[in-house]
Amino acid sequence: MTAIDEAATQAKESVPTRLPSLTALRIIAASLVFIGHGLIHPMFRNDDVNEVYGILAHNTGSVGVAFFFVLSGFVLTWSARSTDTTGSFYRRRFFKIFPNHVVVYLGVLALMLVAGLPVMLGPTLASLPLIQGFLPDPNYHLFAVNGVTWSLSVELLFYALFPALLPLVNRIRPQRLWLTAGLFTAGAMLLPVIARAALPDSPLSPMSTTLSWTEQWFVYFFPPARLFEFLVGMVMARILISGRWIGLRPLLPALLLVVVYAATVPLSLMDGYQSVLLVPMALLITAAAAGDVAGRGSLLNNRPMVWLGEISYAFFLVHVHVLFLLHAAVNGQLGVRAAYQPYQFDTVTGIAFLVGVYLVCVLVSWVLYTLVERPAMRLWAYPRRGERAPAVPR
Repeated sequence: MTAIDEAATQAKESVPTRLPSLTALRIIAASLVFIGHGLIHPMFRNDDVNEVYGILAHNTGSVGVAFFFVLSGFVLTWSARSTDTTGSFYRRRFFKIFPNHVVVYLGVLALMLVAGLPVMLGPTLASLPLIQGFLPDPNYHLFAVNGVTWSLSVELLFYALFPALLPLVNRIRPQRLWLTAGLFTAGAMLLPVIARAALPDSPLSPMSTTLSWTEQWFVYFFPPARLFEFLVGMVMARILISGRWIGLRPLLPALLLVVVYAATVPLSLMDGYQSVLLVPMALLITAAAAGDVAGRGSLLNNRPMVWLGEISYAFFLVHVHVLFLLHAAVNGQLGVRAAYQPYQFDTVTGIAFLVGVYLVCVLVSWVLYTLVERPAMRLWAYPRRGERAPAVPR
């Protein structure tokens, strides 16, 4: 271990490990994804209301997913300890991700069979081990059993590389950390330029009006392309650990995030522009973590928000299926993977319906967390009986 590594480890292990505000931020990111998926079928009878909702919400899912990626880099770097082993790290990650995923996967697959929907062998098999993000065929994304799990392909790459990346990030000199964060951000912003210059511009992606599928897959779904966001999170954790944080409180970066989001409304962030929001996201995450380290109370680190953050992974996995099932049920249909005729509401009833669906998602997520995720972590994530769970999610 170099002197820089040792100093970073000592600094990190001398401060509190719990970052409840970052746990709470997870439910905000998951809620943004929920809002975006509310656009899959038009909810309202009034076309003007649908248009306004579409303008306001069409990029929220991209922001939520990118936020998760930055947050993962930060939390894993912050919570890493010199006494940990690569095998223990992989074990924890596996049992954090796969039990919930497999239960939801099997439940959705069963519903597909009951509803008589076609089951495509390739996408169905690829989405179980979560490798669909690496595959450039759009069918592996459009016909995956649980479409949202493409992002878990990305997370698995992060986990696979983290033990190798951490020593490299720890070797960055403290005075160069901000520059490094800027360079990683610039790298993420260059990806759309590279895609347009080097990749075929046809056929058009079914999820874009400007990019071919190959271009969009590369800038948005391809796991290595999202490494920049993860690395920004890792470097921001090092900035806080090394005492290089500039002291911002969360309010200013939150306002900056809202302003930048509003400015990007004319764009489709799924075309590779999600990196435009990397700066305010990274600043918000670090400011929230700094508040926890300083022991400051906030709207984020209260118990209800932290609890919602704890169930946020389960929420992410189930939310779109709960939405489809309840929306279809209004018309007496079985709604699986958006294959139903949507009912449209008046404005007030439609908003109330979305709020109600959100609350049902919270209930279902709590059940999944209580019956699957938490027991799996307690029983299998730690090799030695009686070993205590880590203080922060890892």
